[in-house]
Amino acid sequence: MQKPLLEPAYAAVLFDMDNTLFDFIDAMKRGAAAAAEVVGEGTGDQLLSYYLRWKYHIEDHANLQDFMMDHHKFTVDGYLAAVKAFEDAKFAGLTPYPGIPGLLASLKEKGYRLGIVTDAYEYAAAERLRHTGLAGYFDTLVAYDTTGYKKPHHAPFEYAMNLLETQPYETVYIGDSIRRDIEPAKALGLATVYAAYGDRNFFEPDRCCPPRVIVAHSPDEIGKILL
Repeated sequence: MQKPLLEPAYAAVLFDMDNTLFDFIDAMKRGAAAAAEVVGEGTGDQLLSYYLRWKYHIEDHANLQDFMMDHHKFTVDGYLAAVKAFEDAKFAGLTPYPGIPGLLASLKEKGYRLGIVTDAYEYAAAERLRHTGLAGYFDTLVAYDTTGYKKPHHAPFEYAMNLLETQPYETVYIGDSIRRDIEPAKALGLATVYAAYGDRNFFEPDRCCPPRVIVAHSPDEIGKILL
């Protein structure tokens, strides 16, 4: 059997969630397109740009309210209908990337403790994990409201390692953002794997790659690295 690329053996693997386990930007695009159709003005891409501007949290439908008001289309009933259309379309077809369920099952079988560090709110992260059938693989979930800090702040990573009772040198972190995932995890001393297959961070200036970072172009490549 081929030896893993990361040596020595590690005790835990932490994952980013959105765009690392599944394509969340695509889900947001579907939601925005459906909501814009209900609103009857503007396009899905225009609405999505409201969510990506970070005036509010990326999932906060105050972004939709701003969009409707800017187009002089806001009513309470219309807003509620657009929110429902957004959420229904967002979850439609939201599935793990090919290879992710098998990877997680193999990591668990190998004895790794698994966790998630995400900027999503806990309720939203848990809902997506249930919907995609991935919830049962993870021993812990650290969300934005767990610590009150978003990545690249170090607190979420440190909190996750505390829950898993591991040190940085025995922990691997896997994520799709160089700035918010790889750089802070690397600064803390974790081994890092850049999930290039899921990088949808077109708004980030630096997308590859700090020194000594392993790049995975598919979930299967993560398996070759760790198993």
